[in-house]
Amino acid sequence: MNTKIKKLLFIFLSLILFLILLEIVSYFLVNIINNHPLVKKAKNYYNLELAQNELKAYNNLIPYINGSSISKLIVESKNTFDETMFYETFSEFKKENNENILLQGDSWAHAANLKKIKEKLTILAKKNNWGLINGGTISYSISPMTVQLDIITKKFKKKPSIIIAIIDQTDFGDELHRYQSLNLQDLSLQDTQIHNEFKKNFISIIDSNRMNSIKIFCMFKEFYSSRYFQFNKSHIATIGYVFKRVFYLSTNTMSVLAPLKYGLKDQERKSQALRFDKYIDNAFKTGIKQLIFVTHPHKNHLIRKNYYKEEMGLFLENIIKNSSYKKNILHIDFNKNFKKIYSGYEFEKIFLQNDVTSHLTVGAYENVFFPYILSKVSD
Repeated sequence: MNTKIKKLLFIFLSLILFLILLEIVSYFLVNIINNHPLVKKAKNYYNLELAQNELKAYNNLIPYINGSSISKLIVESKNTFDETMFYETFSEFKKENNENILLQGDSWAHAANLKKIKEKLTILAKKNNWGLINGGTISYSISPMTVQLDIITKKFKKKPSIIIAIIDQTDFGDELHRYQSLNLQDLSLQDTQIHNEFKKNFISIIDSNRMNSIKIFCMFKEFYSSRYFQFNKSHIATIGYVFKRVFYLSTNTMSVLAPLKYGLKDQERKSQALRFDKYIDNAFKTGIKQLIFVTHPHKNHLIRKNYYKEEMGLFLENIIKNSSYKKNILHIDFNKNFKKIYSGYEFEKIFLQNDVTSHLTVGAYENVFFPYILSKVSD
């Protein structure tokens, strides 16, 4: 066997070995991806034969629907949806109530649905003759809150007199990385529509009979394509986004925390301000008499001076100051009176341990956070 044939044989065998190793590695990667909680959740959703006509229409507008309601529908094999997919009722809205209060926000507001807290707030609402519903949904920020408000007031005919909007520090990142393309005219979220299509295609690739290495390639291609359309078919913006996400990964920074750590650009700040203005305008058009914004510092705002470059309370103060509705807006800023509000409460018992997004403990939500907010309604 001459040297040339040996070289070709070596190259061929090396290629075969490489492809085998690639397939083995891809097999494990696909299994890791397939068993990820977000992928499982997406599969449950898209395998669910809901009322396709209405829910799909809403899903083009609203990216996350109440997860517990989705799970319930899956378990009970129901083919309908109701208001529990958009909000939880603590005390019914009635014209004769002293107030009808709508609570909105992300996981901070959603925490009110925990059994002990819900029971406590329900008793408080009935004692004060309030109607109280909670639209808090995990990973929401001001854009999906705007859409949700539109659905609650128009589809379900709920007319709040007061809206309490809990705005978390991570909402900067949610707006930049989850809800980039809110159409201020029709409230559609183009990137949400693209993301929904991406999820369906992604699941189709995972469940296909292709080789695992081809699955990995197709998944990356699908991810890049979805971002390409999200950034108005700009390869430069898409590549920039990919590199930014790689940078976040390399520095162990969650994308929703990146704006806090690295700051907002001027254009990003203007864009987010416009979205808040739209939310405020839409809220008062529903006929409410008061809008209450709530902001709360993260742990790193309190214990690591200058670690974060942004703070939602300060950002929101400026928006309220320039709003034509400012006389009817109350801002409950826990950062301003943190020590006084939590006096007698051990600092270690305020925030969840090892939670980089600084959610509160159940005790802090139950005994301080929600009671303090609702005490301002009583005032």
